[in-house]
Amino acid sequence: QMTSGQYGSVLPSYGSKRDVGKALLQTLAAPSNAVRDRKAPSDWNAALNMHVRLSDKDKNKAETQREASNRLIKELDQKTKSKQAEINRRLQDRITTVAYWKQRLVTEHQAICQEITNLNMSKQKTQQALASTELPTEVSSNCLKNREDREAIDLVQDLVDDELINELNMLSEIQRLLSGRIGDTDSRIQALNGCKAQLEADIRDKEECLRLDDHCYKLNNGTAGLQQVAQPSLYDGHTATVDNHETFSQANLERAEIARVMSCLQRELNDFSINKSNDELQKQSELVGAMFRLRLKELTEAKTGLDGQLEKTNQEISSVEDSLHQLREALRGKDGPLKVATTRFAVRAKRPNVEQTRDHVHDGLRSEINDISSSQDSLRNQIASAEETLHRLLKNKERLEQDIAIKKKSIQIDEQQCLRLRKTLSWRGFRPAGM
Repeated sequence: QMTSGQYGSVLPSYGSKRDVGKALLQTLAAPSNAVRDRKAPSDWNAALNMHVRLSDKDKNKAETQREASNRLIKELDQKTKSKQAEINRRLQDRITTVAYWKQRLVTEHQAICQEITNLNMSKQKTQQALASTELPTEVSSNCLKNREDREAIDLVQDLVDDELINELNMLSEIQRLLSGRIGDTDSRIQALNGCKAQLEADIRDKEECLRLDDHCYKLNNGTAGLQQVAQPSLYDGHTATVDNHETFSQANLERAEIARVMSCLQRELNDFSINKSNDELQKQSELVGAMFRLRLKELTEAKTGLDGQLEKTNQEISSVEDSLHQLREALRGKDGPLKVATTRFAVRAKRPNVEQTRDHVHDGLRSEINDISSSQDSLRNQIASAEETLHRLLKNKERLEQDIAIKKKSIQIDEQQCLRLRKTLSWRGFRPAGM
């Protein structure tokens, strides 16, 4: 009789009933000298219990696995839903953030567009102011040119010339200043346009980002046409961090704000330069006008004095001419008495012999002849002196008339040409309309 251990060594180990049957057949077909191993009831019960326990164990394990699978499915489903909800929340937050930055960019873009318009208007005013200096420059130059037509002693470097030259120098300096302001304004406009282009590019990117994120936010598990994208990590190399994103937009905003501040300062500088230059030119124009009026007063007073001297000279000439006429008449009046006296003297010289005496008549006639001759000499000397005086008076009259003519021309140049020309400025200066 075989022990249970021997029997177990003969029978192969099979796990199923079919395998047990095959094992029994093989045992029966064994040599006759092989002794079959008989099982005790306890072994049978043990085997049965073992099978039951194994079955329960496998069933319990299957139940546990099934419960774990269900629990895993629920957990993963909840996790997927939570993650998707979290992504939706993050998308919503990101949409809000990007919309916030986009709104700031749009606001700054509107402000910078308005500033570009304002700065262009300021540039136009400055250009108008620069162009408005051409007429004062031409007027001042023509005044100097006209005053070169003064003659003789009146062609002097007076205060009017000095102030006209100062006015031209001031206009030249203002033209240089305003030209520089226009150049600076062009640079500011270029900087503003550059910032405007950067803002527009950033706004376009934000709008596209909002469009894409809003599309992603609206996607759900039931959306038709969805396809799985393989290897999403390929896109990570082309993304920027949130800090980089905000820093980029903040830098664009700061550059635009700085450009606007500098533009505002440039506009204020342009207005200040225009107003200050206009005030200085207006003061200089008033000073030139005052110098013209002062010079005209001097010329008028000088001409009036010369007219008075000419009148007196004419009167004196008339008096001298009358005196000359009287002297010549007096000289001619001495001819008769001289002829009588000399004739008498000659006739009495024919007296005969002793009768030809130096009597009182003789001495009287000689004295009379000498007196008349002396009177004639005195009259001739006086006539010569009067003629010399008359000549000097006529020369002086000619000089006075020439000087008066020069003064008249100087007055005509300053009053009729220069001042009338300067009145065309109608001194509003060169401040553009609306300022």
